[in-house]
Amino acid sequence: MHIKFIEDRALEVFTTLNRLWEEKKQGKGIFKDVVLSQNRWPEPKDRVELANYLTCAALFMRGGVISDDPFKWLYTLQEKVPEMFDPKAVAEDWTPKRIESTIRKITPKLLDKEDAGTEENGAGALGFNVKAHTKAWQENLTTLHNYWGDNVLNVFWGVTEFEEAFRRIDHKRNIAGFKGMRRKIFSLLTIWLQERELVPIFPTPIPIDHHALRVLLATNSIEVKDHKVPTVLAEKYEMLADQLVFRRTEQLVDDIMKWSQSFLIEHGLSYLNVNPAIWVLSRDFCSGQLQNTSRQDGKFYFTPEILRENPNLWPKKYKDPCSYCPLEHLCTGVVPVRPHSKNSLVVRMERVPYPKPMLSGFGKQFPYPGRRKSVK
Repeated sequence: MHIKFIEDRALEVFTTLNRLWEEKKQGKGIFKDVVLSQNRWPEPKDRVELANYLTCAALFMRGGVISDDPFKWLYTLQEKVPEMFDPKAVAEDWTPKRIESTIRKITPKLLDKEDAGTEENGAGALGFNVKAHTKAWQENLTTLHNYWGDNVLNVFWGVTEFEEAFRRIDHKRNIAGFKGMRRKIFSLLTIWLQERELVPIFPTPIPIDHHALRVLLATNSIEVKDHKVPTVLAEKYEMLADQLVFRRTEQLVDDIMKWSQSFLIEHGLSYLNVNPAIWVLSRDFCSGQLQNTSRQDGKFYFTPEILRENPNLWPKKYKDPCSYCPLEHLCTGVVPVRPHSKNSLVVRMERVPYPKPMLSGFGKQFPYPGRRKSVK
C-alpha cells in the first residue's frame, strides 16, 4: 500500500500539538485539565509491580475499546488479586481460563449505570476479545518468568532505541517475545514506562491507532493510495463506495510509526507531547464531529454529498467541535470510527463545514466530553 508523507503539513500539525501539550504542563491552554486514561486510577507503588501491571493493561488497548474503561477494572483486579499480575505466580498456577473466569467473577460487581451495554459479556470493558487477551496475559507473564527475571523492565536494560527493544519482545523473531503486542501496543507500553521514569527516555514512535490515523489523514499529513471497500463488505458499507477506503494493516501502521519517529527527531519535537495531544484531540474534538458518527447500526454515514444535499441533517443543537479545534484551518477530512473498530477499515471523507458558524460575542468554551478527572 502506497503512503505519501506530506511533511510540510505534518510539521505544522506536530509543531502545534507539541506546543499545546507543553502549555498543558504549565497549567494553561486547551489541554490544561486533561487527565489521560492511564493516569486516572490508582497504581501499584512498587516499580516492578507497576511495570508488570502496565504490561497486562496494554493488551486491552486494542479494537473498539474506549481506553478510559479497562483501567477501571484492571486497577481493581490488581488490588483484589495481585497474584494475577505476578509473573512467577501466573507461570506456576494460572491458566488463561482461570484469568478469564476471575475477570468475569470480579468485574460484574463494578458495573454501574455508566457501563450500560457491557453487562452482557460479564467482563465489563475487558470483555472485548477477552479470550485472546487472557491467553496473551498468561503467555506473556510466563515469558517474563522464564526469560526476563519476572520483570518487564529487564527488557529495556541497555536499550537506546525503540527498535532494539521491540526486537527483544517480537515473538516472530524471539522466543522470549510477547504475544498480542506488536509495534503499536509496545510503543504505548514503552511511553507509559517512560512517563513514569521506569525506563530511560529514548526515541520512540507515536502509537498509530485510529485517533492518530484520523488526525494525520484529516489534516492531509499523510495520503494513502485510493482503495475501495472490499467486496465481502460492499453491501454493509454501500454508502462509502465512493469514498477513500483502505484496510488498516500491520505494515501500514509500522510504516507510519517508523516515519513518525525519525520525523519528530529531525525537527526536535517530542513524541511524549505529540502522542497524547493527537490522541486527545481526536477523542474530544473529532469524535463529536457529525461526519465521524454513523446511524442505523453503521449503515448510514454523513457523506459530503448527502450532507450538502440535505443540510437539515445537521442537529438543531449541534455543538460544532471544529470551531474550537486548533487544527481546524489545516483540516479537510473526517475519518469515522465504526468501520475501523468493526472491520479494520479506514475511511476518509471530505469534511463539510458546519453551515451555521458561531455568533460573535458568545465566546468559546472548550468542549471536552471525553475529559475525565483523576480518581486517585
